[in-house]
Amino acid sequence: MFYTISLVGLMAIIGFAGNKNISRNVDDVVVRISDQNGDFFTDQLEIIDLLNAEGTDYVLGLSIDHLDLRQLESRVEAHPFVEDAQVYKDVKGKLVVNVTQSKPVARIFRRGKEDQYIDEHGNLLPTITKHTSRVLILELEHDFSWKENITETDYGVDLLQLLNHINNDKFWRAQIAGIVVKKDGELNMLPQVTKQEIVFGLPEDLEEKFKKLKVFYKQVLPNKGWNTYSMVNVKFKNQLVCE
Repeated sequence: MFYTISLVGLMAIIGFAGNKNISRNVDDVVVRISDQNGDFFTDQLEIIDLLNAEGTDYVLGLSIDHLDLRQLESRVEAHPFVEDAQVYKDVKGKLVVNVTQSKPVARIFRRGKEDQYIDEHGNLLPTITKHTSRVLILELEHDFSWKENITETDYGVDLLQLLNHINNDKFWRAQIAGIVVKKDGELNMLPQVTKQEIVFGLPEDLEEKFKKLKVFYKQVLPNKGWNTYSMVNVKFKNQLVCE
């Protein structure tokens, strides 16, 4: 009998705690934004405004269990620089929003058109006034048919592989400042410090071409002098041409 009463009492306590949790309202919103190499393309106030549907559907004070968390995530992910948003509730009645930002790897420059960023997945993103990311400049002499992502074309797939190769390598990320995409699709690279223009050719055979470039920077320039050459050409197979 004692055990039966204790069990009933325990179930009542659990039920009371459960009902108390169900009735809990959102009393605070905590926003955490990932730091992508010091880049912040959005902030806490902007994320909260997206949660609130720009002032038309406030979450503060609402019952936590009546919130559509997936809908809230979709609102936040509507921001062009939000790659992913995770929204969840904690036991203290707070709504927590974890935001992963997109990671730009290049900035497109086209004469007569607005600049755009390319992120690591190839997405085309707008520039914003609140923040400028220090990434390499991609100057296009040819106007591509990209709408939302550069991988919409086979050439864009190869170009994105090149951009990520540079961005993921500490040496090349520090060395290369810009790339000119010529009308025939071939690339000329512009270094950060030295004056040699790099004739790279099409964005293919990356391992071989960057291996030859590494020889040029690590062995040729230190021996011949940093200002000896104005151009280095790695576009031809098994050749390193310096002029």
